[in-house]
Amino acid sequence: MRWKAGIAAAIGISVAGLTISITTSVDVDVSITPKSVRQGWAGPAAVRAARPLVAGMPTFRIVGAAQDNQRANVRLWDYVKAINDGQHLPNTAQQVGDCVSWGAKNAVDYLQCVQIARGPPVSDFHPSFAPYFYGISRVLIGNGRISGDGSVGAWAAEGARRFGVLPADHPGVPEYDGRVARRWGRSGPPEEFVQFAQQFPVRTVAPVRSAADVRDAVCNGYPVTIASDWGGRMQPREVDGRLVNEHRGTWNHQMCIIGYDGLTGSEPYYYVLNSWGAAAHGTPPDDAPPGGFWIREKDVEYIVAQGDSFAFSAFAGFPSQELDFRIIGDQ
Repeated sequence: MRWKAGIAAAIGISVAGLTISITTSVDVDVSITPKSVRQGWAGPAAVRAARPLVAGMPTFRIVGAAQDNQRANVRLWDYVKAINDGQHLPNTAQQVGDCVSWGAKNAVDYLQCVQIARGPPVSDFHPSFAPYFYGISRVLIGNGRISGDGSVGAWAAEGARRFGVLPADHPGVPEYDGRVARRWGRSGPPEEFVQFAQQFPVRTVAPVRSAADVRDAVCNGYPVTIASDWGGRMQPREVDGRLVNEHRGTWNHQMCIIGYDGLTGSEPYYYVLNSWGAAAHGTPPDDAPPGGFWIREKDVEYIVAQGDSFAFSAFAGFPSQELDFRIIGDQ
């Protein structure tokens, strides 16, 4: 496809006085991410250090929005299936603690699919390359402050805005491998890839600070990355015809919200796409993407309160969008 380009402003970012070390083991060629490498969010200290960066981002606001989204039912994977022969995107298991990059990748890929489905038409879908987000977040934005695995949601969001998106199928880009992610996370992506990817930035990223912000972003076609210490069950329970997870324990982890349903269940639910493999959380009974689960509004409030969740937009700002449900059927 022809990636839609924007203008990325060049600003200097420094995270002074922060040294973080997260040590995990390498385990490759897995279909479900091993427990030892499931996490990779750098945590509250790094989030506090990134506050000046976040303060420079625009305030999240849907421009021109008049509708009330509380009773909406928007599942961004319907747009994926509309342009992908009825199939979900594959869910690749992360191999090291590079979850922040996978949350960003999922946000970009679902955003791209919404754009393609809504038009104007473009030729093809090109998945983004997760290790690129890992490298630009840790090295070009975070200035190499983290030793060991891990990154920060704010760094990945700002990295996608400043340094763009690298298609995984661009000539010379390697297959995903945890060793590639770690190498690029130490030294940054190769310069020729950075120069190419800068042509295709995410135009706007903005912090979301409430479940209502997340709901309004998703209902207008904008995925949201969520980084926090929220942890849940590996095998969620079936409630209201869907897999619903509960807050249990701690995952220092980034994921991505790509669905909201305030219409068909007994309460509002938000769909979280994880990066631990398609079989990590059981088989969804509602045709949601494999490898994720629904969570309740109170869980979303807990997550965004930690200050490292971001909406991704391909436009200058976050305009209200009339999502064309004729593409995907009645909702």
